[in-house]
Amino acid sequence: MAMDINANLSAMKTRMDAMALDATSGSFGVGGAPQSSGVDFQSILKSAISQVNDAQNSAQAKAQDFQLGKADTSLEEVITSLQKANLSLQGMIAVRNKLVDAYKDITNIQV
Repeated sequence: MAMDINANLSAMKTRMDAMALDATSGSFGVGGAPQSSGVDFQSILKSAISQVNDAQNSAQAKAQDFQLGKADTSLEEVITSLQKANLSLQGMIAVRNKLVDAYKDITNIQV
């Protein structure tokens, strides 16, 4: 479980780094239109939201298993999964806040 989250976060960071590199390198096509680099922000965002949701659901399931007294679930596993889910949610909230701030900045630009 921890390996899956770390691998997913690493893949998401790699894709976001590629997007940042494209944005700073000025890879624009004819007429100033951005060239398609194969990085789809919408799919990255959907994937990240799905991963956060999966982490929340997994943590909730482990907590419920522990409450029911299942022998294969330890308190350490429950606490670890709850903390990972909390951290992923906090990261998603930070991304959302940055997106809202960027949207506000764009809407306040005078043409």
